[in-house]
Amino acid sequence: MPGGMALAVRDFALITLASQLAASFPEQLVFKGGFVLRHVHGLLRFSKDVDATRYEPPEHKLDAEEVAATIRQAGIHNVVRFSPNEPATNSVRSLDFDNIQVIGETFPNSVVQVEISYREAVVDPPIRALVGSPFYEEFEVLVMSIEEMAAEKLRTLAQRLRPTDLADLAVMLRRETAEDANIARLAVTKFELVAKGQANRLDRIERNLKEMADTYDDTVPALFPGAPPYREAMEIAWPRIKPLVP
Repeated sequence: MPGGMALAVRDFALITLASQLAASFPEQLVFKGGFVLRHVHGLLRFSKDVDATRYEPPEHKLDAEEVAATIRQAGIHNVVRFSPNEPATNSVRSLDFDNIQVIGETFPNSVVQVEISYREAVVDPPIRALVGSPFYEEFEVLVMSIEEMAAEKLRTLAQRLRPTDLADLAVMLRRETAEDANIARLAVTKFELVAKGQANRLDRIERNLKEMADTYDDTVPALFPGAPPYREAMEIAWPRIKPLVP
């Protein structure tokens, strides 16, 4: 596997946690982000977290102790154990376990994260997808559509400076199923969490994208071996971003 044992262990840990979360909270979580790009869409996009939005019911908190117990329950005998620290965030907006120790007898220990968002509902109906390969027989989870994930990534470009956001958006925009009209429709709702004003939003996105130029090609390939280089990602994304931002 590209990245060697360290990424393989983390990949195994995330799919194991997703399985337990989906079983313990059936129909209640919609998975998204790098985890979905990797395990639903087959991209070599490795992630450090399982990222989900609360679905049924939306915008309602989960009990942090119950989620922590679920994380521990995902362990498999002596093969792997999960030890979550106290959540970094446990609010009406999100629940973030940012330091989950992954402990195994036959592989190096690792650290992963589980992030569950309550701050907004899923806009479009989620998609049922089968995941599990290459570690397990396939099982079903709910996942966010490519177009809705693209709309969320578009918003994050106005909120933070993370080069993988540009890589993810560029790859999603290349998909035939990513229609600009639908992304723009979804972006209207997603950008409700960002200060109003299209010019202001575009300025923030452009500034963040330009700042990524110094670090993108050094940091992205380790997590996303198939991502386009910075210049190509910009050529794909920037011309399409402008009309998509509400």
